[in-house]
Formats: sequence, structure tokens, C-alpha cells
Amino acid sequence: MKSHLFIAMGLTLGLIFLFQGLEAVKVPGLGFKELYVLGGFIFASLLVRQGLKDRKRP
Repeated sequence: MKSHLFIAMGLTLGLIFLFQGLEAVKVPGLGFKELYVLGGFIFASLLVRQGLKDRKRP
């Protein structure tokens, strides 16, 4: 059950940061917003990865 929660939360966070990233790309230049979105993607991918690892365990 924990693995499903991690996967669901990771996908939800990934979707949220996808929309924020699309808004951040509209503004020219690189700044704090882009780093924030990148960190969110990394965190979301770690959650999904951990969920998939836990799901494979017997």
C-alpha cells in the first residue's frame, strides 16, 4: 500500500511541477523559479522510483 501511495504522490507532484514549469518557460531567462521546478521534478521522480522499488519487493 505504501508503494502505491508513493507512486501516486510522485505522479501528482510531477504533474503540478509540469504546469509550473510551463509557466516558468514563458518568462525569458533562468532564475529561482526554474530551479524550484527542477527540484520538484527530482523529488517527484525519487518518490516514484522508491514506490516502484517497494512494489517489486516480495
